[in-house]
Amino acid sequence: MAIVKMKKLRLIALRSQRDELIRDLTVLGCVEVSEPDELLEDEAVSAVAARETSDAEVRRSQAAALRRALDVIDRYAPVKSPMFALLSDISAEEFFEGKDEDRLFELAAETEESDGRLRRLDAEETRWSSYIESLLPWESYRLPLSFGGTKYAGVSPGAVPAFEDPDALGRELAEAAPLSELFHVSSGREQHCLCVVYARESEQEVSDVLRAHGFAVSALRNIDAEASGEIARARESLAALNAEREELKARIAASAENRQALRYLLDLTQTRLAEAEAAEKLLATERTVTVTGWVPAPSVKKLADMLSRYDCAWETADPTAEETALTPIQLRGNSLTRPLTMVTEMYSYPAYDGVDPNPLMAPFFILFYGIMMADMGYGLLMVLAALIVKKKKPRGTMRNFFDLMLLCGVATFVVGAATGGFFGDFLTQLGVICGFTLKLPALIDVNRSTQELLYASIAIGCLQIIVGMGVSFYMQIRDGHFLDGLFDVGSWWLLFAGIGVFVLTGSLWLGVAGAVALIATQGRNSKSIGGKIVGGLGSLYDITGYFGDALSYARLMALMLAGGAVASAFNQIGSMTGNVVTFVIIAFAGHALNLGLNLIGCYVHDLRLQCLEYMGKFYRDGGRAFSPLKLDSKYYNVVCK
Repeated sequence: MAIVKMKKLRLIALRSQRDELIRDLTVLGCVEVSEPDELLEDEAVSAVAARETSDAEVRRSQAAALRRALDVIDRYAPVKSPMFALLSDISAEEFFEGKDEDRLFELAAETEESDGRLRRLDAEETRWSSYIESLLPWESYRLPLSFGGTKYAGVSPGAVPAFEDPDALGRELAEAAPLSELFHVSSGREQHCLCVVYARESEQEVSDVLRAHGFAVSALRNIDAEASGEIARARESLAALNAEREELKARIAASAENRQALRYLLDLTQTRLAEAEAAEKLLATERTVTVTGWVPAPSVKKLADMLSRYDCAWETADPTAEETALTPIQLRGNSLTRPLTMVTEMYSYPAYDGVDPNPLMAPFFILFYGIMMADMGYGLLMVLAALIVKKKKPRGTMRNFFDLMLLCGVATFVVGAATGGFFGDFLTQLGVICGFTLKLPALIDVNRSTQELLYASIAIGCLQIIVGMGVSFYMQIRDGHFLDGLFDVGSWWLLFAGIGVFVLTGSLWLGVAGAVALIATQGRNSKSIGGKIVGGLGSLYDITGYFGDALSYARLMALMLAGGAVASAFNQIGSMTGNVVTFVIIAFAGHALNLGLNLIGCYVHDLRLQCLEYMGKFYRDGGRAFSPLKLDSKYYNVVCK
């Protein structure tokens, strides 16, 4: 149950070897570099040393440019990649070689520039399209749009709202100004485009009539050409824009042949960025750098072997009591317990003086999931899905997820075999349609043993609660607080044993002894006699909390029955067709839905039982995950010798 012991590291090396040292620490992958704030608080140190500088900003900018370039290439030259693609292996020596960097950075810049030009082309296309749209109503107008007339005659192109009648307007205009003429150019949903020709001497009368009908002079009067000519010119510009756009797209698509090389360079640049950020956490003098950080105790020998190649001085020490809260947490893991790390991460990492919850959760979590799902067919699908994905070698959280799915799938299959469930009663219903009787043997008849399943679920829950209390007892003893463990845990165990004896034999004495022990000990921290008594009596109320926790495990039985009932319901619906093909289609469509819901539902309910009813009895949280400087590439699997 122990958490990996951490050692506080302090290392002084030659500044000339800084980059090589950080590179080797990255490949080693077991040292977390800390901020040097503690050292800088010492005036003697801050007088001769300062934070190291690095090219982190340059690396950050390069990484961002590469990501943008890859996004552009993926947008214009998409490639279908499987969700869990197998990463290509590359040796550390080849990875850090940095092939063809200058050309690839230049390509990334050109790709980003092409994308920027494409965006500008889109803006220009919108502008030209809007321009053409504004000119189209005047396409049949055979005068320059800026032409305003002669010395004796005025010409005024404009528009009136669509609800106006151009013919009526023309008649009214003729009455008010006989030496005028209204020409109808075009009509649309919102307006009528008109041209008014009038004698200069009657300009006022014409203006009064037009104003009364909402006539607006055309905003295109600054164009010294006919609308049709402008439309043709604008369309030529659009064609040129489209040609340039296609050329740029083709250029970006052609750069897709460098996609994998750009991905490699992005991985390398991200690694260099991590190294540069680590360098900024060093303290530097003119000739030396000081590294402070953390290293797991089992990795100290590996670190020593690596540092033997450098002219340096270093030491490790156990964290002090004051440093415990700042100590990073690394959990021990094996094939059974490591997958539970994803559950721990969702809750909170343990405190350094706590316990590793993964081995304590693993048996219960996997068993509970199997009980709630309880179907051989579903378990088989989970196992197959996990095995298929594991061949792709997923990493990190995804690896833990599918490892956990594999374990839970095995448990689901085993419990399903015990209850005789294979996609519900699929085989039985299939036999009914085909005219034969088929029913899988079962150790437990779920439909006839609901009461026994309820009792068994609560009993399993009580066992987990007692185990959680036992872990708490162990932690008290480990920390030198034996009496606290005896009073806080032993008294409850005595009461629980008394309740069990009372149920079996009717004897109250052991239960009374447990209640007296609680009353006598649970108020011991109070300073007054009254406070001790009240605290002791009040502790008896906590029995309701334990009772509620035990009842919460009834969900194991409830989800088992619900999942089986839904599966059987879909089978029954399919069998009503009397046809094997439609039966299979309907049944498995329902099973797909039922499986999807149960995968999530069982996980959530299992998570609740672990985090609340179980871990709440002993867990000390608040730790932070150990985050060493390491190779963490996205597109390549870097193999270190």
